Amino acid sequence: MTPRERIRRALAHEEADRVPIDLGSSIVTSITKAAYVPLMAHLGLPTGEVTIHDEVQQLPYLSEALLQRFAVDTRMVQLPPAHVAGVEILDEDEHWAMYDRWGSKLRMPKASPLYYDWVEFPIRDLTLEALDGYRWPQPDPPEVVAALRGRAAWLHEHTDFALVGSGIIGGGIFEQPCRTVGLEPFMMAMVTDRPFAERLMDRITDIYIESVDRYLEAVGEFIDVFTYWDDVSTQDGWMISPETYAALVKPRQRRLFEAIKRRTNAKLFYHCCGAASGLYPHLIEIGVDIVNPVQVSARGMDTRQLKQQFGRDLVFWGGGVDTQRVLPFGTPSEVRDEVRRRIDDLAPGGGFVFAAVHNIQAFVPPENIVAAFETVAEHGGY
Repeated sequence: MTPRERIRRALAHEEADRVPIDLGSSIVTSITKAAYVPLMAHLGLPTGEVTIHDEVQQLPYLSEALLQRFAVDTRMVQLPPAHVAGVEILDEDEHWAMYDRWGSKLRMPKASPLYYDWVEFPIRDLTLEALDGYRWPQPDPPEVVAALRGRAAWLHEHTDFALVGSGIIGGGIFEQPCRTVGLEPFMMAMVTDRPFAERLMDRITDIYIESVDRYLEAVGEFIDVFTYWDDVSTQDGWMISPETYAALVKPRQRRLFEAIKRRTNAKLFYHCCGAASGLYPHLIEIGVDIVNPVQVSARGMDTRQLKQQFGRDLVFWGGGVDTQRVLPFGTPSEVRDEVRRRIDDLAPGGGFVFAAVHNIQAFVPPENIVAAFETVAEHGGY
């Protein structure tokens, strides 16, 4: 069975010859540079020049040798998030800094260069007039997106991998306002100034739909999965009330998802960290096919119960190994036990793609990463 067939069987809630594996097909299922370089050295694989495609999370393009070593079934078809913006890295004494395409400033400490944090926001006056005067980012121009078509077509024709991509040029419809005006101000606006919050989310949704149309016009016929990310949960539950989500965020997500599905037959992948089980019924209603990262350490995220409750409607992409405790701090033996448990919970009947819970972070022992992927190879049969 080819990797593409294997992934498609899982997406159809059918068992394949083994559990399919993902690493590096998206910006939420990859590995940070600080973990990638030691892993390559541990495996005796040449690292070469490490090129970053996601500056914020410090995610590198992964070596084909590593993907082959771990029998990864997916490949990424996505432009770097800041491709057209031509992000310039600024030297600010103790920090590296940059401005994203939305005009927000981010910093990363030189002493621990693990990832960037948002520190300044372009919209400080939360008024409709400020939105009217804001310089909105533009989607990647068609000629830039068209450059992806050649790669997608070549991968589709000359390889057997499942192709994963995205045309989203920022955070989700809830996340991006928080990155543009600040988390607390936007959450307050959702309660105290709904016209402002709705105008901001509507404009972001419009930009995303235009971006998605351009992206999918180029590669929609080739990709198997379209990824979208929008964290609305914390470790313990909702970040905003379910009522606020249903009234303000969900209708705009629905509009975006309908636009995506008009352009491609790819399955729709939704990333939300934390205790997201209360979100899942909403996602089913608005057309989501796949949930990620399945954060097993969060409240109410028991994999066996999730499979029983939602396994007929949702594919679980992730949840293969806990990345908060077991993967960074456990022994290789504990990692193997964890992976076997998650496979036993999530794999039966199909509808499961193995990936770690979110990106593999810095300081994770290479031995533990190897143990996780070797266990999938050994224990991933049906």
